[in-house]
Amino acid sequence: MKTRAFLTLPSVVTSLILTISPSLANNGVELNNRLGQAEKSGSVSREALIQLRADQKALEREEADIRAKHDGLLPARKAVKLTKERKKVIAKLDKIESRKPDNTAQNYGDARKESPTPQVQSGKKDDIDKVQAIRKELVSDRNLSLNAKNVKIIVINGTVTLRGVVASEAEKALVASAASKHADASKILNELEVTR
Repeated sequence: MKTRAFLTLPSVVTSLILTISPSLANNGVELNNRLGQAEKSGSVSREALIQLRADQKALEREEADIRAKHDGLLPARKAVKLTKERKKVIAKLDKIESRKPDNTAQNYGDARKESPTPQVQSGKKDDIDKVQAIRKELVSDRNLSLNAKNVKIIVINGTVTLRGVVASEAEKALVASAASKHADASKILNELEVTR
């Protein structure tokens, strides 16, 4: 005589919890790793990273609260919800990282009268020498992205204006530092924008 195994509701719930929890745990680890990589590479602005980390912490608190109410277990429905929420945060990170820096979009400011443009670059030898020296400094720096190496450098009567798009606040500081080696810091106008 053959015996049939019948699944009871508690055994079904337990098996769902056991199959969903590893997925949820991997999802949480993936989110943490991705945020760590974004922070290390500077591919996400500081403000966006702070918000993403806050979202991550809120989900961790929510999971801890749910587990506290259910003796350390995570009910399947709650696990699925948390997994979906973590995937939304990962998708938000992907969207931020996929935005390409667009130096041409930044050129809207070229039409502004108060901001110098490459077209009005001074023809004085000292000014041209400063542009060349700063550009050489930027191009030789292996820590800078291609966009940072290609920022606009405009020198008029010794005043250096830096314009363009860079990947992070750190790059913005590196470009300004390179310019300050060849010009007085008080005569540097840093109009660089960080990619968001």
